[in-house]
Amino acid sequence: MDTTQLATAIREAGCDAWVMFDFRHSNATAWKVLEVPSDAHCTRRWVVVVRADGVVRKLVHVMEQAPLEHVSAETILYGTREEWEAGLRAALTNCGTVAMEYSPMGELPAVSCVDAGTIELVRSLGCNVVSAADLAQRFTAVLTEWQIEENRRTAQALRRSVMGAFRVVTKAIQEHGEISEYDVQQELLARLEHEQLRTDSPPIVAIGPNAASPHYAPTRNESSMIRSGMTVLIDAWARGMHADSVFADITWVGFTGTTVPEDIALRFDVLVQARNAAVDVCRERFAGGQHVRGFELDDACRRVVDAAGFGHWFIHRTGHNITTVVHGPGANLDNYETHDTRCILPGTSFSVEPGIYEPGVLGLRTELDVVVSASGEVMVPSEPIQSEIIPLLAPEWVAST
Repeated sequence: MDTTQLATAIREAGCDAWVMFDFRHSNATAWKVLEVPSDAHCTRRWVVVVRADGVVRKLVHVMEQAPLEHVSAETILYGTREEWEAGLRAALTNCGTVAMEYSPMGELPAVSCVDAGTIELVRSLGCNVVSAADLAQRFTAVLTEWQIEENRRTAQALRRSVMGAFRVVTKAIQEHGEISEYDVQQELLARLEHEQLRTDSPPIVAIGPNAASPHYAPTRNESSMIRSGMTVLIDAWARGMHADSVFADITWVGFTGTTVPEDIALRFDVLVQARNAAVDVCRERFAGGQHVRGFELDDACRRVVDAAGFGHWFIHRTGHNITTVVHGPGANLDNYETHDTRCILPGTSFSVEPGIYEPGVLGLRTELDVVVSASGEVMVPSEPIQSEIIPLLAPEWVAST
């Protein structure tokens, strides 16, 4: 924990302190920022107060001091509930406005880690509690230069694996007339392993009607056959083998024919335009030295889908933050499921993945990742990106298999 960096960030956020509260691992943000060992035995409440002037105070139970013994701070011990309240009052001395992991009106559930009762208690001690949402992502979502460079290799390897899976589909249709979604999924997993990539769950391989359920994924017992004249959506996410490797997450779509039907191609083109609109706004804002917030990129993308008349079938946020976990703790591209007011920060990564899902008929999605460098360069590490659905039986594609 770098106290100097924390204090600087707290001052820049206009706060007197950052109050990190936890009860039985309820606050993953606090654990990460304070570098609490993942196997720490925590059964009692604790608080660490980092002030804007660099002073750090921690309030810990008398029988559970070990989990935070690595945090250099003024230590306040408590045993009884009365001592907890008195200790909290002492720890918050001269703290007017404090940041905590909560979201006003529950607008951002991903950052709501502190229970309402504790917020009420802190407020009763004279503190003005504000959300630590933007403050926290500076210490949980920003990637190192090594992570950004390593992620470029991961994204390229992931794209190669997905293209290889589509070639498996092409060959199977030519030779046998069909292949199951599950078999393609397993082939893709093998390719990820060959590329020395790992994933936290099996990828999505879905024919058109199945893809209309955005989180559908085949299993050994539930899988459809891929035959001629079908759309095939593949969504895969993976990271390198190093503990600090960052996920790449992409979605491509193919069609098992020589040409793609016009109505399907039209829908996909809408998604490509929507995806590109979000990326363009991000690039324009960073190039101009301006802030851009998660909900604004969702709006930029969703406007295109709405204008084309498909907005009622775009049923999820535009994208999510990505770190060493595929759904990271930073700003999401969301003004649909939530209203994400957090700024997109330099040094962070996020997905852009608009979709059109006609229930029981057809699901389409295009997805890429954006990585913003520390200097504000907006990059797409999986380039080249998809602009049209792949006709998997077209001569030019077959020739490449």
